[in-house]
Amino acid sequence: MSLTSLVTAPEGKEVTVVSIVGGRGAVQKLMAMGIVPGKKLKILGRRGCAMLIAINGSKYVIGRGLAMKVIVNAGEKS
Repeated sequence: MSLTSLVTAPEGKEVTVVSIVGGRGAVQKLMAMGIVPGKKLKILGRRGCAMLIAINGSKYVIGRGLAMKVIVNAGEKS
């Protein structure tokens, strides 16, 4: 298992959300997008400080600050 923040997870990879480390506002915002522990999401791309992700058939752009609060399992360590 390789835990990392969403910000450092590899582009193009599907990852599993493990936890959210943040205040109530950040947690509520992420939960509204469906980003909750146990859910899988895919990192579609990065542009500057923004990330494009896909989850539950929807695409979202989230900023680096919010992405840093999402801890994911990026798979097996090499």
